[in-house]
Amino acid sequence: MFKYFLKKRLREKQFVFWSMIFPLALMTFMHIAFGNIYDIENHIDPMKTCVVTEDTGVFVYNFQSLMDEMSDENGDNYYFDLDYAASVEPAKKSLEDGEYEILFEVKADDIKVFLAPGHSATSAYMAKAVCDSYMRNYDLIMEAYEKDPGSAQAVLDNTLEEVSYTKPAQSAFSEDPDPYSWFFYSTLVMGIFFNSMSGVAIVSELCADVSADAMRLSVSSAKKSRMIISSFLSKFSISFVIVLIQLLFMRYVMDISLGNSIPKLLLFVASSILFSLGFGVICGTIFKGSTDNRGNKTTSVVMISVFLSGEMIQQLPGVFEKYAPFINDINPATVMNMAFYKLAICGDYTGFYMDIAKILVTTLIFIAIGVFVLRREKYASL
Repeated sequence: MFKYFLKKRLREKQFVFWSMIFPLALMTFMHIAFGNIYDIENHIDPMKTCVVTEDTGVFVYNFQSLMDEMSDENGDNYYFDLDYAASVEPAKKSLEDGEYEILFEVKADDIKVFLAPGHSATSAYMAKAVCDSYMRNYDLIMEAYEKDPGSAQAVLDNTLEEVSYTKPAQSAFSEDPDPYSWFFYSTLVMGIFFNSMSGVAIVSELCADVSADAMRLSVSSAKKSRMIISSFLSKFSISFVIVLIQLLFMRYVMDISLGNSIPKLLLFVASSILFSLGFGVICGTIFKGSTDNRGNKTTSVVMISVFLSGEMIQQLPGVFEKYAPFINDINPATVMNMAFYKLAICGDYTGFYMDIAKILVTTLIFIAIGVFVLRREKYASL
């Protein structure tokens, strides 16, 4: 019986297209369109910069050391493509001609900044940040030397230490939170949710008033419970393999993070597929008409859910969370999206398990209702 339903499902080209080919094609187009946007937005090209030092001393020497560190091509903070000039006037002429974007004129206790006429906002911000930070730290260290030379070294070490006071909680993110990953996760969830059509097919295969195949199965000597289980497992098996193919494609072709836990990823996949099948069974029993009519109505419900989850407009779940959070709580696509996003990006899995619990509880309810209704169809069909 399982083999029969398995072969029957594999012959359905429409199912293979919407469950596997369409999501993969959509993800491929998105990857081509904006796959590298996040890296581009967060990348700073080294700015052509000139430093003119007209004096000598600790102030000038330390600033030169700072600029050399920030212009090291092999370092993590490569922000400036640096040159040195002997006098300021020729350097200003080169700045006006576009050879440089930033010019620092460093004197014994002061720094002047000159920007090219067509300078970018990034160059202006970086020049101001470097000067303000250096002047502030230098004054602090000199003041410490004057008041207590013994503590000056500690002050110097503290200024050199890189400290962030606005960093997220420890282990908040296991991967770089690329906001564009949401669209890929949402597309995968949409493909999984399309398995609702398989749930509708289960109803069609076992209701004699819907299809001719169901009429033959209704008079079969096989138990109805065995038919339901076989049909359910065959569709789950095919869908599970399809989703694994999509995940491998995302990870190794598109280099999209899927988290660091394979067992949790498999738990998400299995739970989401089971939910989608159960959701389809419920829709198949609620909606009336032919198999196509039931499938079309179910597709409409699925697409509305996918739209509200942010597949087309990423900000929608955030808007709902602010003004009507219950929409996110009851929208299946949003719950699955959030579970996948928390798994792939967040290191704290509490939220992930809570979403999985919602999915599994709802799945059990759907399946229980579906089995109860479909078992009764034996008597209604004869």
